[in-house]
Amino acid sequence: MTGPLDSGATDTMAYKPFDADLLIDASAPLLHLRIEPEFRAGIKLNLKTASKMAALVEQIRLADDTEPAPVYRP
Repeated sequence: MTGPLDSGATDTMAYKPFDADLLIDASAPLLHLRIEPEFRAGIKLNLKTASKMAALVEQIRLADDTEPAPVYRP
């Protein structure tokens, strides 16, 4: 049985850089938010910062059997 992934096609999901404006434009109506123009720059800055922090976390590779520690010890 073959599926879309083993059809021999070389199409892969292309990386798209983070677009804070696109996220704001798409999510604000879904959340029923009206964003005033004077706040947009601050929202965009915070979203870009969160995106950079998420990228750092995504770089950490964990084994499949990694479990969280029951007690934090620095």
